[in-house]
Amino acid sequence: MGLDNMSNDNPLVIRLTELEAEALAAVAEAGDSEALERVRVTYLGRKDGRISAILRQLGEIDPSDRRAVGAEANRVKETLTGALEVRSAQVSQETDFDVEAADLTMPGRETWAGGAHPVNQVVDEIWQIFRGMGFTRARGPEADTEWYNFEALNTPLDHPAADEQDTLYLKDSVLLRSHTSPVQIRTMEKHDPPIRILAPGMVYRRDTYDATHTPAFAQIEGLVVDEGITFVDFKATLAEFARRFWGADTKIRLRPSFFPFTEPSAEVDVKRLITLKDGSRVESDWIEIMGAGMVDPAVLENVGYDSERYTGFAFGMGPARMALLKYGVPDLRLFFENDIRFLGQFARGVGS
Repeated sequence: MGLDNMSNDNPLVIRLTELEAEALAAVAEAGDSEALERVRVTYLGRKDGRISAILRQLGEIDPSDRRAVGAEANRVKETLTGALEVRSAQVSQETDFDVEAADLTMPGRETWAGGAHPVNQVVDEIWQIFRGMGFTRARGPEADTEWYNFEALNTPLDHPAADEQDTLYLKDSVLLRSHTSPVQIRTMEKHDPPIRILAPGMVYRRDTYDATHTPAFAQIEGLVVDEGITFVDFKATLAEFARRFWGADTKIRLRPSFFPFTEPSAEVDVKRLITLKDGSRVESDWIEIMGAGMVDPAVLENVGYDSERYTGFAFGMGPARMALLKYGVPDLRLFFENDIRFLGQFARGVGS
């Protein structure tokens, strides 16, 4: 309701009209958000605002004029609040983009797009392959005990791997796991066979950081336990994985090795076809990708399984090496893949 519809000789109504014009002029002149805030506090502030001061006088004026003054004060407040919002939006646009300062002849900047880390991408690829073969993903704590990290895996505490030079101990017998094998023990303790799991995760060792070592890295291990699991199942599963990961022409071979928790144990090598930049395909040399073997009967007995009834196999690999071999520079992979140290130094040099 404006002055035209009420007694316009009331001094408070006249004063409100004057304040409205004064405040709107101050809003128009405000050049930034701080100036707008000062205008708001000056006229609409609850404690010292000029319009608020008039509203506090309503109890002192004649009741016949009280309604008209209150209505006019509310109208002025709404008008000023709307003007502040409009001007605030204008100031924000002017601050975000200064037309006079901008060089409109410069080419536009491309939008940055994120992507999956190569190691994380390979972990997902490996998981999808084994999930297609009936595996379940399993997790476990990264801080574990000597029992799960060593003893249950048929590794006595006087074994060199349990020495502090290799293992990061936290307190008493608690340590940062040096492999994801404790997940296998915890899974077998909670579930009866058949077991078919894949356990990816971070592991930690007392290594000096260089081209081929790091104190923290990703690892993926798998475990299969059931009645009648044989070495044929073991080799066939890993051969199928290699073909799905690198291609149908990929070959694997097993070399005798030793791990305390598997017997017999083997190093798994692959040979595959590599596509060069010119489109030609050549066969690579053999290169190790994982360690594996049949689960030692002592490990099965440590979790309460009948080793005469159940057998199984386990394997472990580093997804960083898998990522380097699959997505690294093809020509270098062909000629230097037997020397992982060279590849690591090359990758570090490119990164720097």
